[in-house]
Amino acid sequence: MKMKCLSIIFVIILSFSKHSMVAQDNYLELRELIQKEKIDSLKIKIGQTYLDDAIHKSDTINISNAYFQLFRTRPKDNVAYIDSIIAITKSKNYFRYPALGYLYKGNIKFELGSYIEALEFYVKASEAAKKSGNDRLYLSAKFNIGLLKNTSGDREEAQTIFAEYIEFLEQNPKYINKLNYNRGLFALADSYIHTKKLELAEITINKGIKKTIKTGDSVVYSYILVTSGIHQYLLNNYHKAIDSLQKGKKIIQKFDPLETRIATCDYYIGRSYKDLGEEEKSISYFKKTDTILRKTKDVIPDIIDVYDYLRAYSKSKNDYELQIEYINTQLELDSIKHANQVYLTRNITRKYDAAELISEKERLIKQFEKDTFLKDNTIIFLLVLSIILILVAVYGLRKSYLNKIRFQKLLEQQKNSKVNQSELIKDISNDLVKKEDIDIPEDVIKTILKKLHDFEDKNQFVKKHYTLNSLAKELSTNSAYLSKIINVYKNVNFANYLNNLRIDFAIDQLSVNKSLRSYTIQAIAEEVGFKNAQSFSSAFHKKTGIYPSYFIKHIKS
Repeated sequence: MKMKCLSIIFVIILSFSKHSMVAQDNYLELRELIQKEKIDSLKIKIGQTYLDDAIHKSDTINISNAYFQLFRTRPKDNVAYIDSIIAITKSKNYFRYPALGYLYKGNIKFELGSYIEALEFYVKASEAAKKSGNDRLYLSAKFNIGLLKNTSGDREEAQTIFAEYIEFLEQNPKYINKLNYNRGLFALADSYIHTKKLELAEITINKGIKKTIKTGDSVVYSYILVTSGIHQYLLNNYHKAIDSLQKGKKIIQKFDPLETRIATCDYYIGRSYKDLGEEEKSISYFKKTDTILRKTKDVIPDIIDVYDYLRAYSKSKNDYELQIEYINTQLELDSIKHANQVYLTRNITRKYDAAELISEKERLIKQFEKDTFLKDNTIIFLLVLSIILILVAVYGLRKSYLNKIRFQKLLEQQKNSKVNQSELIKDISNDLVKKEDIDIPEDVIKTILKKLHDFEDKNQFVKKHYTLNSLAKELSTNSAYLSKIINVYKNVNFANYLNNLRIDFAIDQLSVNKSLRSYTIQAIAEEVGFKNAQSFSSAFHKKTGIYPSYFIKHIKS
């Protein structure tokens, strides 16, 4: 009650003393005053008083501060305040504005599922924040671009951005608030979930739950609770999954009128009931998901296959009309999903990374002009810098082109690489007369080559333990004979022989096995016989000219 009275007195005093105030950036002062007030009507009155005073003084920065604090009183109802901030500061270079306006406008578009428009605003926020030297807003914009990368499927890079964002906040605790830090933990946990890094996901989820409970952040708490439910589903703990998802959904329904997160809850509850064998319950939740997707047209890539389950169910009921209806809906949503993903994949790199490169160029030019005493060298420096940037761009385009050519060539080679056993044995016989004398009896060579063929044909090379000596022992020969025969008849040394077999096998499996493509690089490496992701990636690149991540990304499309 005392604080309420003080706030009312402050507003009255302020309204009578507008002209005596000295124009200065009152962002922190106004924010603190409004945060202390518990009654919304008084928050608005304080903000409006500050706004009237700033307008009277034509004080653009404090007009923006008042607009922003008024927006925060009711974010969903006061979007016009953000538009006003952008309109009056877009030609300015204040520490917070227009970057803060662009950032929140991007958030609004993101929440509405308008990812293309969200990207435009996040790029503008990034450019403005970098220009004004506001590291916090710059990383916030980068974080949100990470969310879009996550949406477009580039989850590994998104994880790097989220981890960098959290690290920045932990190293700069003065910038931490429950909104940004908790949101960062949720984004990182969600990204871990979708890349099947379940142990890291569990650690981050537990941390997020503790932080959101401690800070009373019920919004992000509900999001992390849903993420925990999905995590439990992936661990096959279906009852726990349903419990977490139902709890998260109940909280979300209180504040999220857009319903997109509710659709995710219903989808995974449906999946849980299906895997528990409760078909009718699962279908009821799948139908709820369908209702929301049709209503919002906000395509959530992870749950679009709900229509596969609904079509299968309607088929079992011989309901052909409903099957056609589900097919039409899925086709419509798939086209939106494809358009969004294509746009984001192309434009995040082109618009954001290009903006980063241009920003770095401008920083270098300014630093050069500040440090140099030889002004005549400025033109030369800029020319050299421009040439370097052009060369970098050309190199990038050329690399992209060559990677595409190598990818296509690799697919062709993979299709044409099959030979039957009789042809291989025939080739072995022909090769014996063509190869140089290696001082090994011909029957021994034939035997070892036949055993090597069996070794290859049965994919025994995917075991990690092989050395030259161990394979020689397994083939009942000695390492000297085996080494010579592999060098002469396979044209590679033993290590490259094994690596090439494993890479060919990896290419073949990734081409036909869709589930394998969702594995991490480390997991794929272990599946095909490599000890770690680094050795697998190096061997893959050495043999094909491209990295496995590139191959997987493009084989999916």
